Amino acid sequence: MKKHILIVIVAIVLLPSLADAQQWKRYRKQVIGGVGVTSFLGDLGGGPGVERGFIWDADIAATRPSLMVGYRYQLNNFMFGRANVQWGILKGSDEYTTEEFRGNRNLKFRTGYFELDLMAEFYLIQKAKGNLYRLRGVRGRNALKLDVYVFGGIGFMYFNPKGEYQGTWHKLQPLGTEGQGLPGQPDKYNRTTFTIPYGVGVSKSIDRFWGVNLEMTFRQTFSDYIDDVSSDYFGRKNFRDAYQGQLSDADQNFNTNL
Repeated sequence: MKKHILIVIVAIVLLPSLADAQQWKRYRKQVIGGVGVTSFLGDLGGGPGVERGFIWDADIAATRPSLMVGYRYQLNNFMFGRANVQWGILKGSDEYTTEEFRGNRNLKFRTGYFELDLMAEFYLIQKAKGNLYRLRGVRGRNALKLDVYVFGGIGFMYFNPKGEYQGTWHKLQPLGTEGQGLPGQPDKYNRTTFTIPYGVGVSKSIDRFWGVNLEMTFRQTFSDYIDDVSSDYFGRKNFRDAYQGQLSDADQNFNTNL
């Protein structure tokens, strides 16, 4: 099964913002906050047509919100260190795709997640700083000029996938939908994973204290169970045998969609 990649587009307000190259040491500590949307690329859901992979298979209908707060520290004229905490919702649903196999499978999931990230930012283009002090007789900045930067680091994420059954969302990891936890089967998966966030951003300094950034972030995870799907469904007969003839909650939950 393919790994999962998350896309997060975040608009960030910085306090204080980037200052003149000559003044950066005075404004090197910054509090940041942002709002954005998430898109899940994994085993469930996807765009219309045959799976195309990566962002080309993103499903706009399944995008969900995210929030972020953090702290940035300027190391020199071109680099920042950054720590942030992010909360969001991820969703994947076969109901949004017109691809025949995924449409017939008709599975869906959602999960809230929390993530802690430690990252470094490197500015490739610095055009927006200019004169931030609005001094009389000094020409100000061109409003169209932007700073461009790349960033990357490491993160740690908690997730808890849920599936819907008869209008109620149930936690999936305790159900062992692929037989996890049963005799002779693997243990239930962890609901935490390390991540590698990386991406590109543009920023615009408004004055000495405020700025706005727009980022596109990709996250490579190290769990194949964010959507509770990795290998094969355990099967009705196997669940019956394991539970001595009684249909399990997991079987009831998923066979209605298979």
